[in-house]
Amino acid sequence: MKHSCRILYVVLILCLIHGVCLVSCTAHYPLYPKQGPVDQQLQNRVAAKLHEALSDDVLVVLCFSGGGTRAASLSYGVLEALQAIELPARTAEPQGKTPLKQTLLDQVKVIMAVSGGSFTASYYGLHGKDIFKTFKQEFLLRDVQSGLLRLAANPFNWPRVFGSRFSRSDFAQEYYDEIIFKGATLGDMIMKEGPLIIILATDAVEGISFSFEPNQFNLICTDYNHFPVARAVAASSAFPGLFTPIVLKNYAGQCDYRVPEWVKKAIEKRDISSRAYWMASWLNLYTDAKAKSYIYLTDGGISDNLGVRRLLDIVAGQGGLRGAMAQSGLSGVKKVAFLIVDAQTPVRQGAMVGDIPGMGFVLGSTYTIMINRNNFDTVDLLRRYVHDWRQEDIAAGRKPLDVYTIHLSFDSLPEKLERDYFHSVPTTFSLPEDQVDRLRDVAGRLLYSNDDFRKLVADVGGNIPAKTGQPDKAPAEPAPTMEEEVH
Repeated sequence: MKHSCRILYVVLILCLIHGVCLVSCTAHYPLYPKQGPVDQQLQNRVAAKLHEALSDDVLVVLCFSGGGTRAASLSYGVLEALQAIELPARTAEPQGKTPLKQTLLDQVKVIMAVSGGSFTASYYGLHGKDIFKTFKQEFLLRDVQSGLLRLAANPFNWPRVFGSRFSRSDFAQEYYDEIIFKGATLGDMIMKEGPLIIILATDAVEGISFSFEPNQFNLICTDYNHFPVARAVAASSAFPGLFTPIVLKNYAGQCDYRVPEWVKKAIEKRDISSRAYWMASWLNLYTDAKAKSYIYLTDGGISDNLGVRRLLDIVAGQGGLRGAMAQSGLSGVKKVAFLIVDAQTPVRQGAMVGDIPGMGFVLGSTYTIMINRNNFDTVDLLRRYVHDWRQEDIAAGRKPLDVYTIHLSFDSLPEKLERDYFHSVPTTFSLPEDQVDRLRDVAGRLLYSNDDFRKLVADVGGNIPAKTGQPDKAPAEPAPTMEEEVH
């Protein structure tokens, strides 16, 4: 009997080992299939989304930065503040009688989003104004960070990451799908009414932005329609060290996509002082699937934490702002507003005891310095472009477009106590409700007090609601360690 029990025990152990090995061998990140013919319907849908706002008089482009739940809350507060600004009613067509109520949020046609900001943008892209009913409970108040840690600590999940084809970011994708995106795809999102949502990640090899939008997927002949929103967001928020890169297969050359003529001409001209040339060169990298068989995507904040540089690249590639608007069928637009929601984190001082800082501090500090430096340069670059576009219009004898550059950051707050408080809010994926609500409130106050924004609202005949909230007088809180932060 004892001998039989031993044999049974050994058999059970061997079966368990075999099961673990089997799971380990079969655990594999999804490689999404190549597309067939280029989906012209998607291209038409992109064009249509740019015309779905109630008026073509003004084009509002939102740029949501990275910064965990902090950035997601700040971005959400901006959406709330835009929804509260009523514009003069228009008459519906073709009846010609029904007045339509509209808000400034209805004029938002594009949202560029990075990392933490991509959660808010994607949810809005999928749910529209229902975001104001459910997003706070479903995401902002959820302890996402603990949920991810529980997945990593579960021993039943360990065999899945033993191989080289499944990683922590794949777990993150599955978790985001479970709690918030419910299996939605990029194709689902682009078919919804509302603005065009462009999620941004970073090509970890080239160091350039990768945008989750139809043209980018056509370039690599990969199926856009069935690509999960959760996977795009996981790539955008794959903070180096904490998460692993998301992997895409490059099928370039295996569909009927044709490289645009402007790309060919820019490369042939080879004007290295031109942004259009570098944009063309970057796009051209993806056309050789043999040289670049796989694409490794990580946190979008590495290449562009504000989502602005990618926008400038697109505009430059289309011959400037006028050219980009003409190609998008927006020639009638007279006013363009770039609204940048910047949840940047200042570099904090280490302990003043003379100790050699640890690896976590060094890596976190380096990453933060890089992002903050890039943020300043990016906003400065946008302002320079706006100036150049104006000069081009004047030189061509045209009335210049009214362009509004609206940059929201905690540094704009007049009270040092407030600035210190909001800078101390960690960029984790877990915040208490009082901090979420403070971030929502300060988003509105930053927006409504911005001079460029106030001019925009006055120029379109809108009304800024009276803001009753008072500046936060919260006590200073201990600053989180760099190891706690994610973007």
